[in-house]
Order: sequence, then C-alpha cells, then structure tokens
Amino acid sequence: MREIVLEKPGSITVVGAESPRREPGQALVRLRAGGICGSDLAAYRGTSPLVGYPLVLGHELLVDVLESPERPELEGRRAVIEPLVSCGYCRACRIGRYNCCANLKVLGVQTGGGFRETNTVDVRRLHPVPDGMPDESAVLAEPTTIAYHAVQRSQAEAGQVALVFGAGTVGLLIAQILARGRGCRVLVADLDSWRLGVAGSLGATPLPEDPVRAVVEATGGEMADVVFEATGSAACTRMTTDLVAHAGRIVLIGWNQGAVAVDTVTLMRKEVDLLGSRNSAGAFPYVLRLLEDGVVDPKPLITHRFDFAEIGSALSLLDQGSENALKILINGT
Repeated sequence: MREIVLEKPGSITVVGAESPRREPGQALVRLRAGGICGSDLAAYRGTSPLVGYPLVLGHELLVDVLESPERPELEGRRAVIEPLVSCGYCRACRIGRYNCCANLKVLGVQTGGGFRETNTVDVRRLHPVPDGMPDESAVLAEPTTIAYHAVQRSQAEAGQVALVFGAGTVGLLIAQILARGRGCRVLVADLDSWRLGVAGSLGATPLPEDPVRAVVEATGGEMADVVFEATGSAACTRMTTDLVAHAGRIVLIGWNQGAVAVDTVTLMRKEVDLLGSRNSAGAFPYVLRLLEDGVVDPKPLITHRFDFAEIGSALSLLDQGSENALKILINGT
C-alpha cells in the first residue's frame, strides 16, 4: 500500500505503508480520485500555519467503498468524504456549526489525509455518489461545498448583483451557484485574463482592471448587494468596503496571510454585514444534487490530471503558476 507524504516544504514522496485496519464505525475505502487546491499548495510552500510535517495530503476525495458493515448499502459504491474532524463538544459544535469547531482538524491539513491507496474513514463522513454522476463531477464535491456554504452565508437573492473577487476554483464555483442557482447577476474580478475568460464562459461578467468603475456602471452607482472575497489578498479585502452597497453583505472566504486593516467607518456608515465563511456544514447532500442536476458544472475548471505517483509534478505546476491551471486531479490507483 502506498501513500503520498509531504516530508517538509517542497519535498513530497510516494512511500510504502502498512495497510489500514478497519475499526468499528469505520469503512475501508480505496482512493478513486482526488483534487489538490490552494491549501495543499500552502502546505507544499511551507506557508500554512495549520500544517505539521510530515503529512499525508488529500482532502478532496472520491473513493470506492470496499467494506462498510455499519452502512452496508455503501459497499461497492462510490462516495465522497467530508474531511472535517470536529470535537463535538465546543460551542460551535453544540449549535451545529461544526465547520468552525474550536478544535477542528481537516484531513490533509491538521491531520493525515486521504492520498493513500486504501484508507479507513468514519462511516458518518461518507456521502454516496449518484450512479450516473461522472467521476470528474463527484471529485469536486468538497470544494463545491465551500462555495455553497459561502453563498448560503450571503443570503443572496434572485436579481441581486454579486461581485466575486477571485476566479480560482472556489470563486468560479461561487459564481455558478449564484448565477444558476440563485438567479443573481454575477461580476468576477481577477488579474488573470485567462481565468476571467473561464468566468465569462460560465455566465459571469468578467471585470476589467478597474473593478470600481465596472461595479458603478453595472449597478447604476448603488454597488454590489453582496461581495465575496475569495483570493486571500489584503488589497482585495480592503477594496470590498468600497464595492459593497449600503446595507449589503461581505463574505470572506480567502485566507489572508495576516491581519488586514479594514475601513470600519465605511462598514458602519453603510451598515454592512461582514461575514466569515469556513468549510461547510451539512452541505454535501445538497451539493451532490446541484452537481447531478447540472446546476454546477465543474468540468471547465478541471485543467490537468496526474497519476498517483506524479503528485510532485502536480504541486510543482501549481507552485510555478506558469500554465493555465485551475483544478488539478490526482488519479487513484
């Protein structure tokens, strides 16, 4: 049995390991496919404050269920994994918001992940994939839950104008849910012209270099009802207060490298709701329906595929940023 281990920043290997032993309450699964994202890249670069080394990566996971005595209906089926390990007793957990558990661990970030040929998983974290759904759609369920939760937090309504900072995978998934699921007019800002082209192909309006003027023109000067910050850029975070409407909402998804000074006077003057959004809670069943019904189409976001043993090349490609790369998939074995 092999697993992908990030030994230290910039050093990743595929190593042999003992086959896992299933405990009560667990299922035995085999990796079918996985995705890598910005948090994996941050671990690879050594810039994530949440990661300890060595670490088995992998939290965007599509698996085949081999054994599941407690949930026998899953055996022989594909499933996606909710990668959150919450404590169950902190305040957030007690009120059902385990996505921001005070003691939260995420597979492949604070604890060992799923990039292993076989693994054991708590059966409660397995969500069966509809039979007719392509693997390429199912494997993006986890990042789609991040986007879904952010949109839920925003309370965006049909006919409203939403601005999304960042045409990365999560930003583009947010744009699709807003446009196709909520009936919003969606504007997307990014510095990368190729990514803006993808946003346009998905039904959003790509913004030029000056987003302020574009939002003024698009809204008649009233600005955006909802602004999503999905880049982790301090400059974009600061700009949200200028671009949000009076009595509007700002949703922060991207992780800044440190504290950011925000214009609180403008926030109060406009009476803006400033909302954080982290992970998701209870979103997987709804997201799988959105994917099954084609409300969200993740296929245009998948730009590269690598075999299991080529994980180093995949992360190097993301690190260099030299090619048009959005979602990179890792094939199972």
